[in-house]
Amino acid sequence: MKKKTITTLIITFSILIIIGIWVFSSTYNNARDQYTGDHEQSKTLALEQGKLSAVGTVETYYGQEKYHVMTGKNSKGDKVYAWVLQSEKNQKVIIKKQSSGISKNQAITAVQEEYNPAKIIDVKLGMDEGIPIWEVKYLDESKRYTFDLVNFYDGEIVKHMAIKNTGKS
Repeated sequence: MKKKTITTLIITFSILIIIGIWVFSSTYNNARDQYTGDHEQSKTLALEQGKLSAVGTVETYYGQEKYHVMTGKNSKGDKVYAWVLQSEKNQKVIIKKQSSGISKNQAITAVQEEYNPAKIIDVKLGMDEGIPIWEVKYLDESKRYTFDLVNFYDGEIVKHMAIKNTGKS
C-alpha cells in the first residue's frame, strides 16, 4: 500500500512539473512573439516595396509608433536601412542609404559630448515623428535611466528624456 501511494505521488508530481514547464514555455513564446512577430512579413515587404536585394538584421523599435528596422542592400549593392511601420492601416516602408546619415558610433559620440553618460546601455535605430533617429539609452551620472534621440541625418540630439531615480530599490 505504501509503495502505491509513493508511486502515485511521484507520478502526480511529475505531471505537475511537466504542466508547469509547458505553461512557462508557452507564456515565454507568446511574449517573445510580440517582440519578434511579423519580422518575416516586414522583411518580405522591404524586399518587395523597398526593392531591396538582401535583408540582414531586424529589430523592433517602440516609439510613438512601432517600426521594424532592418539593415540590407538595395539593387545597386548600397548598404541601406529600412523602416517598416507596423500599423493595422499602413505598413509603410522607408529606405535610406546608410551613408546618408550618421553611424551608431557617431550617435554615441554626440551623446557623450553633450551629456557624458556613465554607462551606455543600448543604441538602436528608430523613427520619431517621421524622422529617422538613433535612440541612445544610458545611465547618467545620477544613475538615471536616460534616452536621447539623435537625428540620423545631422547628429543633433532632438529629444532628451531621463527617468528620475528615487534611490529606492
